[in-house]
Amino acid sequence: MQMGMKRLFIIIVILCCVLFPLSSDAKEDIYVVAVGVSDYKTIDDLLLPEQDAKDIAELYKTKTKHVILITGRYATKERILKALHDQFSRADEDDMIVFSFSGHGYQGGICPYDMSKQSDGITYQEIRSVLKQSQAKTKIIFADACFSGGLRVDSRQNSHSSDNDDSNVLLFLSSRGGESSIESPFMVNGVFTTYLIRGLRGGADDNLDRMITAKELFDFVHQGVVEKSEAKQHPVMWGNFDDTWVLMDWR
Repeated sequence: MQMGMKRLFIIIVILCCVLFPLSSDAKEDIYVVAVGVSDYKTIDDLLLPEQDAKDIAELYKTKTKHVILITGRYATKERILKALHDQFSRADEDDMIVFSFSGHGYQGGICPYDMSKQSDGITYQEIRSVLKQSQAKTKIIFADACFSGGLRVDSRQNSHSSDNDDSNVLLFLSSRGGESSIESPFMVNGVFTTYLIRGLRGGADDNLDRMITAKELFDFVHQGVVEKSEAKQHPVMWGNFDDTWVLMDWR
């Protein structure tokens, strides 16, 4: 009797393996660090960056449990760089890492809470150095900051270029290098972040396949920001990536 039950169990296990095979493709995970600074220690304050970061974090929490949110006085240079390193070092090759920043920016970098002079800022090269150490094959930087286009290594205004970057980083920046990034007391988020969130939530899904690609997101956000700002602000997308990269999958 016991031998018969044992054989029956083995047969059931074999049938389950045949009918319901384990997938060999591991599902990608997303690792996010969202930073927003509105009230700075020594430089002029802003209105909406901390809400920008909170809303970006909430969006990604619908897709992953790996979300770090840093705002206000906690967003020091040391803490931001440590969070990027600690969070992104956990990602595997098939994963995606996302760094979102909203706050002040300058030509070539972003401003942490404790910035008082340019040398206190976080340069793109410092961010890129951390991102390069991650095994993830998809690396994204969203920056809603004045002069954020200055994060680009070159000054060309094309939508993206891979000539000077070999680290598979996509930068989606709120404005050209010489432009301000607009916020309004009558809005919940900055203009760029408003359209970024709308696009990632599905507004950019031009072909209705429930996948938001890099090109779809750029086209949607660029059009929305240019129209809302009356052509005073032009987002740019740059880096070593493919137009068909899927940045958000709602399937």
